[in-house]
Amino acid sequence: MSERATNSWTIDVEVPPEVAFQYLTDIGKYAEWSPKPYRVDPVPALPLRQGVTFQSYGVVPGDKDHANQVEVTVVDAPRRLVLTCTDKGEQYVHQFDIESSVGGSRITRTVEAPQPTGFVRLIFPLIFAVFINPEVSKGMSMLRANLTNVAKLT
Repeated sequence: MSERATNSWTIDVEVPPEVAFQYLTDIGKYAEWSPKPYRVDPVPALPLRQGVTFQSYGVVPGDKDHANQVEVTVVDAPRRLVLTCTDKGEQYVHQFDIESSVGGSRITRTVEAPQPTGFVRLIFPLIFAVFINPEVSKGMSMLRANLTNVAKLT
């Protein structure tokens, strides 16, 4: 098994964990908080269940319609959702942990990915700092804004 790299991002939002979890399990809403074009096919039916699979399409450098096979590997309401994506034979694990916090919820997104190799491994810290971290951080901010709007509607 190849080496793995893990990174996490955390937001606080003024909604109960149950509301945050319900929103995160609605995979059809992910395009609402993705900073770049994103879609899934088929959109999984709710309630989301472990073992469900779908294809996701997003933007990566050089591919504006990049496909991944995704499996829902953990659904533990209202605490944890794990999605395992397979891309070119490699697995990327996206874990969302939701905790109660003062005034709402704390959501931590952890991404575990294969460690880059060769020359890319040397420049990856720069790639992460300039491209990946800002995009994921922006997506997490968009998630917070959307959850805040959901709270206003309920």
